[in-house]
Amino acid sequence: MGTPSAGVLTNATGLPLTTGVTGTLPVANGGTGAATLAANNVLLGNGTSALQVVAPSTSGNILTSNGTSWASVAAPSPNGAFRSIQVFTTSGTYTRPAGLVRAKITVVGGGGSGGSSSAAGAAGGGGGGGGCAIRILEASSIGATETVTVGTGTCSIGTLASATAGGTGGTGAPYGGGGATGGVGSSGSFNIGGSGGGGGNAASGGVGGSSALGGGGAAGISASGTSVAGSAGRDYGGGGGGASSFDANLYNTSAGGAGAAGVVFVEEFF
Repeated sequence: MGTPSAGVLTNATGLPLTTGVTGTLPVANGGTGAATLAANNVLLGNGTSALQVVAPSTSGNILTSNGTSWASVAAPSPNGAFRSIQVFTTSGTYTRPAGLVRAKITVVGGGGSGGSSSAAGAAGGGGGGGGCAIRILEASSIGATETVTVGTGTCSIGTLASATAGGTGGTGAPYGGGGATGGVGSSGSFNIGGSGGGGGNAASGGVGGSSALGGGGAAGISASGTSVAGSAGRDYGGGGGGASSFDANLYNTSAGGAGAAGVVFVEEFF
């Protein structure tokens, strides 16, 4: 009988789809409405019309809806979430980690030493607190490595941010020594000055100035016939307290408290 060239089949069985059907089967009849479908495309419904497709496009793209249709678009840049912190209490090298998006850098300078007492009834002034610089940087603005300097003087991380130390309190000779000025931050998004040290008087040294992260050392307070050293500044960057002497006969002297070393923090966002 052969294969008919045209006609309407009713209750037919065994019709070969590869040789017995020609043309494109429309969507309304259960087809796709398309003669070919490109490899790896995403198929989208399109009512009774032929299916639509979304090509993969660029590597790393994501499928995004605008509320009406779909598209292959580049993934948004990561906002960066806080993941880790590196703390430098001594000098060293900061190495930028892979995948870093941005960093918040905090630098605090060292605290100044308190002034010594040098004669009876004389007291030293308090040392100044270290300055502070805070800066937020995208990873592209940070070198692969940055030299970190930390101590009782100026502290820094490369040329990204730095903070100077507080000054040394004045020596009591023969009266109370003056309090020292605080350090200053530079190159930061925020630069904060350290507090100045307090001045000494006849019976008490000056209190050390505080930094953004450390309190100043307590002042030496002497009674008759005694000589008392000032207390060291507190971490990080606190100024030392001034010493005091109250000894009309022996003229004893005492040293001012040491200033605390500064610090560098690098808070990392990925």
